[in-house]
Amino acid sequence: MRKFGIFLLLVFMTMLSSQSFWYLQDKIYCKFEQKNVTLFLKNEEWTQKCKSYLDTLYNLALKKYDEILTIRSYIDQWDDVYYRNEVLEKKKTDLLELISYRAQIIRSIDVFESNFFEKYYQILQTPMKTYYSELEVEYYALINSVWSWDTSKISTRKLQLEKQMRNVSHVLNAKNLDDIMDVVPTYIYLKKQLAWK
Repeated sequence: MRKFGIFLLLVFMTMLSSQSFWYLQDKIYCKFEQKNVTLFLKNEEWTQKCKSYLDTLYNLALKKYDEILTIRSYIDQWDDVYYRNEVLEKKKTDLLELISYRAQIIRSIDVFESNFFEKYYQILQTPMKTYYSELEVEYYALINSVWSWDTSKISTRKLQLEKQMRNVSHVLNAKNLDDIMDVVPTYIYLKKQLAWK
C-alpha cells in the first residue's frame, strides 16, 4: 500500500513537471472522441480550450486522490475492508485514467506545437536572414559615416538597430515557439519604428 502512495506521488510530480509547452496551451482547442484528443487552432462550438481540459482533469485527479486517501484510512481502521478494497481499486483505476487523459493532451499539444514551430520557422527563416542583413548594412553605414546633424537621433537609431538585430538573431536561434514569442512584441514595435526614417 505504501508503494501505491509513492507511485501516486511520482505520477503527480510527473503531471506537474511534464509541461514543456506553454505558448499554445491557452490558444489551442481540444475535442475528445472515444478516448482520443484532436487539436484545433480555431474555436468551434464543439471544442473547448485545452487548458480547460487540463485544469479540470488535474482538479478531478486531486479529488480522486483525496478520496483514495480517505478510503485507505478507513481500510487501515479495519472498517468494512472487503467492500472498501473494491471501491479503492475502482478509484485507483479512475485516477490513473484521469492522469492518462491529461498526459495524452499534454503529449498532443507538445507534438502539435513542435510541428507548428518547425513549419513556422521554415517560413520565417529566409525573410529573417534577409531582414538581419538589411539591419546590419544600415547599422554599419551609420557607424562608419560622419554626421554633422542631430547625433541623439543617430545614437537612438543605432540602439534601435542593435536591439532589432538581437531580436532577429533570437528568432533565428529559437528552439521552440516560446523563444520566438518572447521577442515578438519588441520586434514588431521596432520594425515599425525603424520603418520611419
